[in-house]
Amino acid sequence: MLNLWFKREPNDNDKLPTDLRPFFTQLCDTGVAQFCHGRVLLASCLIAFFRVDRPWTEAYLLPRFDWSTDAAEARAAWEGFLGSPRLYRPLLIAFKTPFLDTARHYAELDEFARLFAVFLTYAALDPVDTYTAQDFQTALSALPQEGLHEVAQALVQALEGAGEQREDYWCNRIQPFWQGVWPKSRQLASKGIAERLARLSIAARGQFPKALAAVLAWLQPIEYPHYVVHPLHTSGLSGLFPEDALRLLDAVIDNQAWAPGELVECLTAISQAAPALSQDHRYQRLAEYSRRRST
Repeated sequence: MLNLWFKREPNDNDKLPTDLRPFFTQLCDTGVAQFCHGRVLLASCLIAFFRVDRPWTEAYLLPRFDWSTDAAEARAAWEGFLGSPRLYRPLLIAFKTPFLDTARHYAELDEFARLFAVFLTYAALDPVDTYTAQDFQTALSALPQEGLHEVAQALVQALEGAGEQREDYWCNRIQPFWQGVWPKSRQLASKGIAERLARLSIAARGQFPKALAAVLAWLQPIEYPHYVVHPLHTSGLSGLFPEDALRLLDAVIDNQAWAPGELVECLTAISQAAPALSQDHRYQRLAEYSRRRST
């Protein structure tokens, strides 16, 4: 039925065709358990339904996303939508409450939970009317630590994806997100989050000092420092911002079993750009660690 409908190339506000509408309406009847998979398919086309026939969608399909009405139905609907989610501003406004409430049901989404965290992050990076920074901060604070890992990873990908505009993207998107949306409780901190936030500061390139200052309190020694040292080395930031590069390395490297191969190159770039830093106790600790753990 969906294929038949899409072959007719429906346009915005066309309304559902009279021959298919009764079947779609019947599938939305939660009293018929056998139609659950059909409702998942309908949910996967939520934006199309919303654009073509908003009144019908708000009456029959959007209520399926409400966790307070039926948690099992909401889980199925969200999994259908998250299979191929897209940000559509009018829809975000229309299902604001169930959307934000889904953060409290993160664990129930199983393999779709990561997709929800990414979707939530991108929605918060480009907020629409009726949403406030506090709305998103409350939602993110409801995520488990695993969900916050995914949010941090999505921030890295968004910033790296900005290409030559990444400095502007940091200033206009990521920094406001960090200041107004990212949870304030450091009880959520972890090694995984620290790694991603360290990479986020590196991805900011010209805004590296400001980005590092923003996330520094969340940093801690990480399990595999190579994933931070490598991009730091290839970025050339050690030579451009030696003090900040040293501060980052000192934060994420403690006494891990193996020293990253490019740590020596980073330290060399730091000392060449700011010779006085070679006498800094942090620099000397890292240099000694590199000598011991590289052999």
